[in-house]
Amino acid sequence: MKENSILDLVDMIYERGFEHRDWDSVLEKLCETIKAKSAGLFFIKFNKNVYRVLGSYGVPSDFSPEYQEKLGVHGATGTIMKVLPEGTALGAIDHKISKIDHPEFYKKLLLPNNVGYISALNICNNTEYFVGIGIHRGMDQKQFNDKELEVLARLYPHFRRVFDFSDILEKLYEKEEVLSSALAKVPLGLIAIDTDLKVHFINDLATSLVNNVFGLHIKDKQLFTDKISSQKALKSKVQNILDGQISATSLQLENNNSMTPLSITITNSRVQDLDILRDKNQTSNFALMYISHPDLCSHMSLEVLKEVYNLTTSEAQLALALTNGLSLQNYADSKGASIQTVRSQLKNVFNKVQVNSQTDLVRTLIISSFNIVS
Repeated sequence: MKENSILDLVDMIYERGFEHRDWDSVLEKLCETIKAKSAGLFFIKFNKNVYRVLGSYGVPSDFSPEYQEKLGVHGATGTIMKVLPEGTALGAIDHKISKIDHPEFYKKLLLPNNVGYISALNICNNTEYFVGIGIHRGMDQKQFNDKELEVLARLYPHFRRVFDFSDILEKLYEKEEVLSSALAKVPLGLIAIDTDLKVHFINDLATSLVNNVFGLHIKDKQLFTDKISSQKALKSKVQNILDGQISATSLQLENNNSMTPLSITITNSRVQDLDILRDKNQTSNFALMYISHPDLCSHMSLEVLKEVYNLTTSEAQLALALTNGLSLQNYADSKGASIQTVRSQLKNVFNKVQVNSQTDLVRTLIISSFNIVS
């Protein structure tokens, strides 16, 4: 077994494995190196009966979905390896023994796929989940020898590093998703912004208020106002907040449409969990802008509207805008859409909400119980 082949395999683990991009190619290289007919990378949560195939090579195309849906529960390899320490490489399955000890496993997985021998490697084995590799040989071949198992064991730290890294990323993504979901339902328009007025986060309500009608708009993640004087005032107040001169400030944002000004309150974000919303190269803190309009309803969630009435994003945005007092023409102008397009969207909204007029639509949404954000 050539050392160069093992080094190439290690390179592939890092190159293809991060973010789980292409485990199939890694397993193909592994099978070539150890002379296996097929292989699979398996993720298991025994306590929740979750079985996934993260990568495979040399198995039928329908194996992975069938394993995840119904065959995984019969897999004896994971059960055998689960009781062993991480990093263990073992000749786990001999089809002659499994035919007697694990008849369902033999009948449903080994026999249909001509798998006679399985050696396995424990990559992750903790209270949350189990990750392992199974490499296979046919019923007319022999079990993997000690040198081949030694190669598997040598690969363990490299597989483990990749999975530890991916686990950290996944938890960060989950954390960001939960936090973003919560912030999206804050009953005020919320924008996270830095000293250059670059937008790092914006929730649903702020999105409905940031348009040309109200004199506040975003282009290429940059926040602009209608009036130069307002732009300077806003930037100055954000700078004062982030310099620590004051903890909170407010202003009325005038516009060019004779509309009542938006009310803006700016505070310094001291919430540590919000750090994940920043760009990776962003080192400074950012301010939180809360925006509202005194004449408009400002406590309705776009996501709730979509979920309750099965609206598309554009339909929900239109319904929210109308509830907030905008006319069809104002909304069309703010979106750069034709009035005909907006009227067509409105008809779809009427059908889904089961109303016949704009007045009925606004009344229905305002008095609905989901108008109160929980």
